[in-house]
Amino acid sequence: MDTGFFATFSDKQLTALSDLFNNFGVFQPAVNPTILAALFSGKLKKPLIVRNARLLCYIMDCLSQALLITNIWQSVADRTECFVSVKGKPITRNTLSSAKYCAVKFDTIPEKATIRQYIGILKGLK
Repeated sequence: MDTGFFATFSDKQLTALSDLFNNFGVFQPAVNPTILAALFSGKLKKPLIVRNARLLCYIMDCLSQALLITNIWQSVADRTECFVSVKGKPITRNTLSSAKYCAVKFDTIPEKATIRQYIGILKGLK
């Protein structure tokens, strides 16, 4: 049984997450709570177009560290083929791993503190 990212977000959390992803322009076009529910449950009908892989990886890593999604989210994303580049190329686990490394180890994400605060608020929502 595939349960996607092992996430159990409430409607309020999905709304906050969609605001987070949309405010930072992670996906093209913008996402809504329904799309995110499908993403995190592993039931997306078509992959999401990622505009900024490093930003996506930083947010997903923060969600994982907050124990809101599985720590093997990169493998889940690869297996479910839920992300593609703006050119339509599937984003693999290796690509996600490299993007996460750059996002976490280097100052490529100027909004890190804001994102961490957002995740903290998200964790408190029910």
